[in-house]
Amino acid sequence: MDVLKKKINNVLVTILKTDKFKSVAGRLYFKTKVTRKMITERWILRSMLIESCKKYDTSEKLYKKTLEEYDAYFSSASQRVGNYEITSFSFSSLIDKYTKQGNLDEVVDTFCEIIFNPLVKNNAFDKDTFDIILKSRKSTLEKIKEDSSSYAERMVLKNLNQDKPYTFMSEIKYLDEVTPESLYQDYQDMLNNSEVELVLAGDIDFNSNFIKTITNNIKKNKTFNDELLIKNDDEKENKKIIEEQGSGTQNIINQVLYLKNVNDFELNYVAPLYRIILGGGAFSRLFSVIREENSLSYYSFARLEKDDALMFVIMGIEKENFNKAYDLTLEVIDSMKNVSEEELAHAKETLITSLLETQDRILNIIGTYYTGKLFKLPDNDEIIENINKVTKDNMKEFSAKVKPSICYFLKGE
Repeated sequence: MDVLKKKINNVLVTILKTDKFKSVAGRLYFKTKVTRKMITERWILRSMLIESCKKYDTSEKLYKKTLEEYDAYFSSASQRVGNYEITSFSFSSLIDKYTKQGNLDEVVDTFCEIIFNPLVKNNAFDKDTFDIILKSRKSTLEKIKEDSSSYAERMVLKNLNQDKPYTFMSEIKYLDEVTPESLYQDYQDMLNNSEVELVLAGDIDFNSNFIKTITNNIKKNKTFNDELLIKNDDEKENKKIIEEQGSGTQNIINQVLYLKNVNDFELNYVAPLYRIILGGGAFSRLFSVIREENSLSYYSFARLEKDDALMFVIMGIEKENFNKAYDLTLEVIDSMKNVSEEELAHAKETLITSLLETQDRILNIIGTYYTGKLFKLPDNDEIIENINKVTKDNMKEFSAKVKPSICYFLKGE
């Protein structure tokens, strides 16, 4: 796969050129410095735009149009990555060879209608559509406490340093402040104050007319040079246990691990392998010790958030098993300073297989490329080479930088 780059209308356009697929896909990224309120606003905004537009002013009309375009696919997403918020819009379509001449251009026209010609009147989004989405989003947040896993994830973050962007989340108090008018202002802010990039995948080149169709709509394009990654080097290692009575039946442990003073090689290659050995499946130490040997948990796993320099250990247990499960978890983490060659080899195989599987879907190729660019990663061949370079000594050095902190325990009924 060739990676081609070119600026068109002040927008960096990247083509991941491949003839592996019968389709073409694209994703338009809007990246900006994150704020606490922005998380909630962009959550609503990206849904508002994908629901309808001025030309197709109901979801039914827009859906019918996608069917006419041979079931073209459109989607939106918003996520925080480190110190930035990234809102993206995607499309995919069969190439004209398998549909009709000009179908791809029609798909891109619809894509641009969705993003750049929203259902707006008098500098405000359509109120009926806005009210429906707002009600749905509010219902989702109101019901979070009924989902013990989601609730525990949110509550553990509320006990961390609230100045860190990883504690920013959608909240009802911000939903209550959003209006059709304020959301339109946020939409304008996204268009005019973002770092915009278009990434395309498929058997296409820069002569494709639809590329200018998209980039012509971008009037401003900022550049941000602030650090992407969040650091926790100065955070206190507080092994405090926080217990809360929940409304569900599950008993969930969510243990925070800070990654301190880690370098890029450790963050990108050692940390993912560490996570797999610690809690990445049936061969992991947490699964073996906590579940198999001691029968203390229904499930146990580790999750890595490398942009936040955080790892989480999450498990579901019986209430009376908490103290033993907590103590054993700390013992398992401490034992990670010594991993076997067999464990390391299995983790490498798992990580490389996962990486290669991302190449099986055209939109996944785009997502993997953009994420790699954010983290300044090389191509897949060099990533695999670096994974295979990781040694037991690297694992031991990294394990000394993993610092257990707050443990949140949500107790079920």
